[in-house]
Amino acid sequence: MAWQNRKPSIKVSVDKKLFNKLIGVLDLNIELNVDEEDFSLVANKLKDKLLTYSVPRVNDKGEEYVDIRFFPNEASDMIWQLLIRNESLDDNTKDFYSILVSNREKRKNQ
Repeated sequence: MAWQNRKPSIKVSVDKKLFNKLIGVLDLNIELNVDEEDFSLVANKLKDKLLTYSVPRVNDKGEEYVDIRFFPNEASDMIWQLLIRNESLDDNTKDFYSILVSNREKRKNQ
């Protein structure tokens, strides 16, 4: 039976600074030891994956960047990692959820 090569469908290219920040967020989340759905364990797996499979590149201008690929479930996990890390941003004065519901109702009634 031939080996099937699956390539993750989601590609993100970031510069070195953003790549370092991304790994830094995962590092902080690993240290949090949050029990919610093995949050720290997921952060550790994502960090290991990014440090193993991401591809460093240099463009025509000599700028260094990193290509990162995610399967959809990994991209979802990464978004959760970023959202949990930024819980301190709960001081939003707008209720964007209400705006979303209102927009959906408008579309539904058209």
